[in-house]
Amino acid sequence: MNCEICGRPAKNIYKIMIEGTVVHVCASCKSHGIPEPEVSFKPKINRITRKTKKVKPQKRQEGLAENEELVEDYNLIIKKEREKRGWSQEKLAKKLMEKESLIRKIENAEIIPEPRIIEKIEKLFNVKLKRKISEVPYKEVERRFFSPTLGDIAIVKKNKK
Repeated sequence: MNCEICGRPAKNIYKIMIEGTVVHVCASCKSHGIPEPEVSFKPKINRITRKTKKVKPQKRQEGLAENEELVEDYNLIIKKEREKRGWSQEKLAKKLMEKESLIRKIENAEIIPEPRIIEKIEKLFNVKLKRKISEVPYKEVERRFFSPTLGDIAIVKKNKK
């Protein structure tokens, strides 16, 4: 069996967890994650986690075309355009026929706006909030007998302990 990080054949394979994913690795790559006996699939709750605000992970917005995505600083663009015109969040909400709380959450990047709201904002401010996703060319590695491994496409960072 080959290591899923470096791709080398290995006599001894170790199961480790790297950022929530269990991978099979060789002895030289096992230091990149947590060994299997210590791997726990139950979420650990600590006091700090309970006190902090839960942030929902941002998902790909449904309704956008397959090759489109929302620009990274959409919230700052919207806020800048609103302030440039001297509008309050309340006035912008009325012009878009939406709630003021929605505008506040969009400007604070707490939520990703729905495609219909993105279109309204683009039309009102005459700005682009969506962009085409460009494909990243895959560098072909000279391997005749191996398929690409995780190590071919990922940047591995060592944990500092």
